[in-house]
Amino acid sequence: MKALALNLVLATIWLLLSSTRTTADFFIGFGLGFAGLSAFSAVLDTGDYPRRALALLRFVAGFLREFVRANFNVAARVLFYSNDSLRPDFLTYDVADLTRGEILVLSYCITLTPGTTMVQISDDFRTLTLHALDARDADALRRGLDQTLKYPLLRLTR
Repeated sequence: MKALALNLVLATIWLLLSSTRTTADFFIGFGLGFAGLSAFSAVLDTGDYPRRALALLRFVAGFLREFVRANFNVAARVLFYSNDSLRPDFLTYDVADLTRGEILVLSYCITLTPGTTMVQISDDFRTLTLHALDARDADALRRGLDQTLKYPLLRLTR
């Protein structure tokens, strides 16, 4: 948190020193501050701020990519395929190794992605019950959730 505050201070200083004061100038200052903090992370004791910040960018970009892909996939299935080709079903998803905060973020991301909805969390917080629009291959769906949401989230939080 200290490194983020320092990065914001550096971006603000950059903004105050520039001849124009636009949002783009602030983001340029933020990027330069991030580069400086990354280069001098051992001296400034920024911890794993650069790694986590890049992991956050990767997670958000990956989620947005998956969100757009899922929107097109659901639209194509609804518009161009017969109802017989869909196989909606409930399935369980293992989250035993996640913290409650990670489960919360993961369940929101799953619910926001079209075609899947998080229905229930087990009482022991070890499994999620999901509903999928097309669950013909539940194992492939679980692997896809692991690759696109769970592992990037773990790289961010751990």
